[in-house]
Amino acid sequence: MQTTAPKHTQWKDLAPFSATGIGSVPFLSADQACQEILSHESLIPFWPQLVQKDPREDMVLQYSPPLPCLQPDLAQKNLFYDPNCNRAETLLLFYEKFLASDFSFFSLLPDFAAGFFRLLQILPSLPPSVRYVKGQIVGPITLGLSVKLPSDRFLIHDPELMDTVVKGLALQAVYQAKKFEDFDRKSIIFLDEPSLSGYGSAFTPLSRDEVIKILEETIQHIREQVGSLIGLHCCGNTDWSLLLSLDLDIINLDAFNFGHSFLLYPNEIKKFLEKGKAVAWGLVPTAGFTGQETALALLDQLAAHFQTLINKGISPERLYTQALLTPACGMGTLSEQTAGRLLALLAEVSLRARERFDLS
Repeated sequence: MQTTAPKHTQWKDLAPFSATGIGSVPFLSADQACQEILSHESLIPFWPQLVQKDPREDMVLQYSPPLPCLQPDLAQKNLFYDPNCNRAETLLLFYEKFLASDFSFFSLLPDFAAGFFRLLQILPSLPPSVRYVKGQIVGPITLGLSVKLPSDRFLIHDPELMDTVVKGLALQAVYQAKKFEDFDRKSIIFLDEPSLSGYGSAFTPLSRDEVIKILEETIQHIREQVGSLIGLHCCGNTDWSLLLSLDLDIINLDAFNFGHSFLLYPNEIKKFLEKGKAVAWGLVPTAGFTGQETALALLDQLAAHFQTLINKGISPERLYTQALLTPACGMGTLSEQTAGRLLALLAEVSLRARERFDLS
């Protein structure tokens, strides 16, 4: 085994194979969740979504407070359109707040995001070596496909309301980034888009152009106000060529289960990397986590993926330098003990990857 870490060019001031989480965790205490995450020095801190503590922490509900005419149903853990909403007045107020960039209106709320506020309290005590903090929002496609209107249409087919979803989610992402900036930390913001899993099937109610327009507008609104690295997480199979065409900094996939389908797009991956973007490989399984997984076996799987792309003409240096690591998906359905073991394995994989993929 090497006694010194190999030297790589850094991407965006991040060590190769830096690791972070997706968001959801099973812990019931915000402090416990943050301490568990921060106990692993090789992990980029991320604020935890306490989905087993409070239904308001569910990602579809979590970002709903500023969105016009949408109300959370805590018993069903979903959003519904309020038929008693004065739509015209509510939309007018929303756009006034949006045009003013009123972050008191677009802030996260402690009852909906306890982990975010606990992490903010801890940030001043973290060393300057912690350069980045990761946040997340539910993706606009996922939210738009999660709400049925009285007409029995999905919200995503109501252009007026969908515009407020795009703008409202984007400004909640900006709010997070600005809060991290207050503590001299750079930010990574992921759009979580599980509803893009299976996109391209005959059952998808959206055209490719519609998906691109919605996502690009969300990304652009964030970029206009902060310099965050913007990523998109999709934990299933999808049309990766679509996502690789977007103005993202990071693509995050479930590489444990769907890595082979991602590899079907080598030309698009090559172009994405050559633009200076990164791939976050969701290498550590979540739903199927057994505790028998080893860093060595997971890195063997990653090495096989890399070799496939190298054989297609992609630079090993780009693959290694522009690589991040994550769990395959969120950990909200796991036990606390299992989540702790998974985070420890992720941290180990991150460190061992730097030794294994040595360009020197």
